[in-house]
Amino acid sequence: MYLLNFCEYGRSNHDYDTISRPSGSGDYLFLQFKAPMKVYIEDKITITRENACILYTPGSPQRYQAVRRFYNSYLHFSSDENPGQSFGIPENSIFYPEDPMQVDSFISRLHQEYFSSIPFREESIHALITLMFLTIARGLTKATTQKEDAGHLYPVFQSLRLKMLTECGENWDMERLCKCVNLEKSQFYAYYRNFFSSTPKNDLLRARLEKAKYLLSNEALQVKEVAQLCGFQSQAHFTRYFKAYCGCPPGAYAKQII
Repeated sequence: MYLLNFCEYGRSNHDYDTISRPSGSGDYLFLQFKAPMKVYIEDKITITRENACILYTPGSPQRYQAVRRFYNSYLHFSSDENPGQSFGIPENSIFYPEDPMQVDSFISRLHQEYFSSIPFREESIHALITLMFLTIARGLTKATTQKEDAGHLYPVFQSLRLKMLTECGENWDMERLCKCVNLEKSQFYAYYRNFFSSTPKNDLLRARLEKAKYLLSNEALQVKEVAQLCGFQSQAHFTRYFKAYCGCPPGAYAKQII
């Protein structure tokens, strides 16, 4: 059972304050840093971002210093089981929860329970701590899975993108793209943006316009024919995008090249 020894929510110390406990605190300490912090772990310094978390185990050295503003939330607790091992949460190292606002909410509720005298206080505290670690663990597992999926999907996306750009005159709607990698639209879009810092629409449009420039420069083709070969729905549609991209209509561009 989790026993809460002390809890603080939104604690502020003076700027640049340092906490140093070479022998730890004798119990578990869970911290959520609400402002950037310098954390010292095995003679290494990590400068955290806002909402970084750390779970110190009993007896582990604790040393951290505010980069400027000292602002955090924390709970000291005892337990007959190791929460890090039970839930797969990193111990004595910085990690970032998927949803920091959820963690913030749990600590706020624990703070209220700790300073209350309502019935079943201990049971409520145990349940809240358990649910907090369960929520954190699920988020970390999800992040790990997404990272593994990204590593597996990157070459698949590379191959698909190359085919799309090479055959840019074809119809590459989102339904076709998603079907190629067996993903939903939102998933496909998120992975594509992450991998290429662009969107399929922007990449395809750029490839079509570059192909149009080549055809206008090297082939005796009418503007309408170029538009069709490059996958544009109409000549007017093609002309509007080409002018925005090249600064002149496609007909004028062809005459300049000649």
